[in-house]
Amino acid sequence: MNQDKLEFYQGILENKLHDLYSKVRGRLTEGMTEFEETEPDIYDLCIQLYTKDQFFSLCERERQILALVEEALKRIRSKSFGFCEECQQPINEKRLEALPWVKLCITCQSEKEEGIAA
Repeated sequence: MNQDKLEFYQGILENKLHDLYSKVRGRLTEGMTEFEETEPDIYDLCIQLYTKDQFFSLCERERQILALVEEALKRIRSKSFGFCEECQQPINEKRLEALPWVKLCITCQSEKEEGIAA
């Protein structure tokens, strides 16, 4: 992949990284302070626990994507970005445009999801 393309993807990934850090910090703060109420009844407590669980589950998904984005930025620095970690073939540009943090080509990803790959 040429340097211009790498810089293009690096910019996208850095923006995503910034957005994710902001969301994670905001969700953690929101999840910790949203339900500070004195003596809720049992129904309020159930709703609060369910909602808090949803906050943290969304936050966990964002942290997973955050880790993938950070790994993709490392691959850019090491010049291995854009190549499948399994078969070492180039990852389709359309796939990278949609999800620039992916590590696998569509074939290897499909095999992994089907349980074929190790």
